Amino acid sequence: MKMLMIVFRESLEEEVLKLLKELGVKAFTELPSVVGAGEAGAAFHTFALPQTNSIVLTALTDHHAEQVIKGLHAYRDQLTQRQHGAYIPLRVFTLPCEQVV
Repeated sequence: MKMLMIVFRESLEEEVLKLLKELGVKAFTELPSVVGAGEAGAAFHTFALPQTNSIVLTALTDHHAEQVIKGLHAYRDQLTQRQHGAYIPLRVFTLPCEQVV
């Protein structure tokens, strides 16, 4: 199994959650209003930087995880094209996952 950690700007939340549903993700945990800084810039929910991120965690079989990663990659590529090459604040990380309880 793999745990996917999907980090994205909250402005993308509706589209990302819809895509995950279309990709067959039935169980997940969402952490809304996460702050931090990275390649896409800062998101600190302040007057100067009013943006925030969300994190979605989902445990999937290796095969299903690869399918979801491909779908999210295609989604990000489409957004990049629509935004004329703009940097899209969407990242996916994988972690080994073993359910123990």
